[in-house]
Formats: sequence, structure tokens, C-alpha cells
Amino acid sequence: MRFNIFVSFVISSGVALAQSPVWGQCGGMGWTGPTTCVAGSTCTFSNNWYSQCLPGAATTTATTTTTSITTTSSAPGSTSTTGLNLRLLPLGDSITFGLESSDGNGYRNALHKLLEPGNTVNFIGSLKAGTMADNDNEGHSGATIAQIQQFSTNSAALPARPHLILLMAGTNDVFGGSISTGPNRLSTLIDSIFSACPDAALIVATLIPLNGGQPSVDTYNQAVTQLVAQRKAAGQHILLAGMASITAGDLADGVHPNDGGYVKMANAWFPVIQQAAANGWIGQPL
Repeated sequence: MRFNIFVSFVISSGVALAQSPVWGQCGGMGWTGPTTCVAGSTCTFSNNWYSQCLPGAATTTATTTTTSITTTSSAPGSTSTTGLNLRLLPLGDSITFGLESSDGNGYRNALHKLLEPGNTVNFIGSLKAGTMADNDNEGHSGATIAQIQQFSTNSAALPARPHLILLMAGTNDVFGGSISTGPNRLSTLIDSIFSACPDAALIVATLIPLNGGQPSVDTYNQAVTQLVAQRKAAGQHILLAGMASITAGDLADGVHPNDGGYVKMANAWFPVIQQAAANGWIGQPL
């Protein structure tokens, strides 16, 4: 399935750094920041809107994107598509729930608006949060990776057979001091999701910054990036949504995004959803 796209994104102004750090953004349509990476990482193309500095290379690499795009409006953005019928499950912890956003919607309302034009969009989940009309989600505050698996298995969310699952998990494992084995638990959670929803597409997000736990977050994000790449290479319908555009300044309390940070999250999810659709992974209602 192919998108015909008209997009606009929120772009934060600021002074561009000479080089992006590991896990930082380094390219994409509308990107005005640095396009080279610090030593030990390379600028890696993810999609037309996002390239990221990934560890594992000793030299810096610049990335240039040539895909044309038409900008039509301001935040958070708009699209015109061929007509998707999306049943989408936001799955995770309190960040998915939208904690610390002023309206309780988190990233979900901004993402819903990005997806709405030309499409039928239905968020699903056993919980409701926020002022938006379609406020269903499966974001359990305080939940670890293993607990998210339990919640998703025991709720009606996965049996409802979503076309698309947006997963962010691991922040509470950092707090619990067990993040070193977090990628193993994430792998088990992914197995559980595909067992319940073999026809779904899964997008896994890297963790956003965390005050006091950034070294663990960086290590975990590297492992998640490798895990997703391995599973995609094995044929699973899985993609990575890099959240490196969210900085410590986008946090409301050192853990959860503020309103601007949540909009950045929506803008990070959105092009990866487009990629899943372009891959033909989002089908008709089951």
C-alpha cells in the first residue's frame, strides 16, 4: 500500500551542533541540525524523515535526503493517504498513557491528527486517558516490560487484532535496576504480540531521555535497535521508531514528556507508520 503524502512537522528552532551525538538525529526532510555524527557512530537512514546516529562505525557520515515533499500546514502536521482503515494499539507504560501532558492525551492526539486525513483511525485498548474522543490505549503506569506483557495478554487489546501496535517499554525496568536483561524480556513480549496478532505490524520505540538513568537508557536503546533489525531481517513485520529528537528539555518531570515532547513523539511515530504502510504491512480489518 502506498501513501500519497502531504506533510508538515513541528521543528524546534535552535543552534545546530557541529555533530550529532550517538542516537541523535542527523538527517531527514526538514531537518536543519547537524548531518554528521560523533566518532564511533554513523548517520544511518531510517526513512525519508529521519536518519539517526547509530553506534558501530569509526568515521562520520553525512546523509542527504532528496525525496520531495509538500508542506501544507503547521503543528502537528497533516497527511493525505489512499484510505487506510487503521485499528491501532498504543501499548506501554505511563508515557503511552500520557502522564504529565496538560490534556492527558500524550502523543496520541497529535498522532491521531496526523493519521486522520483520508483514513479511518481507531485507537484501541482497555484504558481511557485524555480529552480526545478516541482515547483508548493500553498504557499502564509503572509497568515493567514483563508487566506490559501480562496486561496485554490479559486484556482484550490483542484479541481485538489491531493492524498496528506501537510499543514503548523499558523505562520502569531502568528504575528497577534490571535493564541489563530488559532486551530479553522485550524479545519475549514481541513473541507474545506476534503470537496473538501474526498479521499485525509492530513498531518498537527507543526510550526517551531519563534523568539519572541515561547510561542504562543508551545501552538498552542500542540493544533494542539491534533486536528490531534482526527480527526484521528474519521476516517479521517490525520497525524501529527512534525517539532521539526528544531531549531532556522536553521532559516535564525528568521522566515523562511535556506537551512539546509528546508532539515530537507523534512526529517520530508517524513516518514509521508510513513506512509500514508502504511495505504493505497494514491490511484490511480482520
